[in-house]
Amino acid sequence: MNNSFEKRKVTQLFLIGIILAIIYVVVKYLLFMLSASLGAVTLFILMRKYHFFLAKKRQWKNWMASIALISISIIILLIPSYLIILFIANKVGPLISNPDPIINNANTINEYLVKQFNFQLLSSENLKSIQSIITNIIPQLIGSGLQILTNIILLYFILWFMLTNRLKMERWLKNASPFKRYNTQLLFNEVKNSVTNNSIGIIVLGFIQGIVAIIGYSIFGISEPILWGLITGAASVIPFAGTMIVWIPMSILLFDQGDINAGIGLSLWGFILIGGIDNVLRFLLQKRMAQTHPIITVFGVIIGLSLLGFWGLIYGPLLLSLFIILTKIYKEEFIS
Repeated sequence: MNNSFEKRKVTQLFLIGIILAIIYVVVKYLLFMLSASLGAVTLFILMRKYHFFLAKKRQWKNWMASIALISISIIILLIPSYLIILFIANKVGPLISNPDPIINNANTINEYLVKQFNFQLLSSENLKSIQSIITNIIPQLIGSGLQILTNIILLYFILWFMLTNRLKMERWLKNASPFKRYNTQLLFNEVKNSVTNNSIGIIVLGFIQGIVAIIGYSIFGISEPILWGLITGAASVIPFAGTMIVWIPMSILLFDQGDINAGIGLSLWGFILIGGIDNVLRFLLQKRMAQTHPIITVFGVIIGLSLLGFWGLIYGPLLLSLFIILTKIYKEEFIS
């Protein structure tokens, strides 16, 4: 009996070792597809219930429902994103070619802070490094543009097979889970809710804060209000600082130009509306969509950005949420 048990244990450990070795090789050589895979998983989770509705309720074939949803995602996500990037590129391109206006504005902000508050934000070495970074942006953008295009193609390639094989894939994942059925479903629900809430939250918050910023910049006389509003909306994803890294320098420039009323107005607009609306919307989204705790979201984003880049905004909070849930599952499965 003991020999049989020992043999079974050795076989089990041997199989686990082979599985882990294969996982290591797969991850190592397919790591370049990580961004596309995370994007495909995100879109799959967002499309899942609509695919179910079209395939089951409307009796569409799997491939028809998949094509319809992929086409809608391209229209809603890719085309607007392309137009926004094109708009920003056309506006920022001349500044990259001739970064003197950016450096002059940075100098102006720095001199104002030193004069008024005896606080030096940027040293001369930092200003020189900013100029060097700006002049090197174009080659980096060209390389990243090709990488983004490749990731988009891979993303939709993976998404196509996930949608067309949705039932088989979900059944396999549930059967492969080593946990009880209830705990497996708990994990599935956490992944679905976290990815859905974070991805929708990022888009909604960034869009609304960008619109509010555009209105404020137009009112207080900031040149290119649409450009800076879009940049402000994109900055909303940055932990802690967020939109402040855009509207605070704008306010300082207005003060330095002698337009005190506009500087005060934009400062209040940024603090109360652009910044304040973030807290209000997060509270409403949390109430509406049962979002994770804000602390988990903030720390998760910090960890996720370091590990996964852009997709860390969505999957960083999920990592911390899964850590908490897996701890509970371990206690239930092996201790209680």
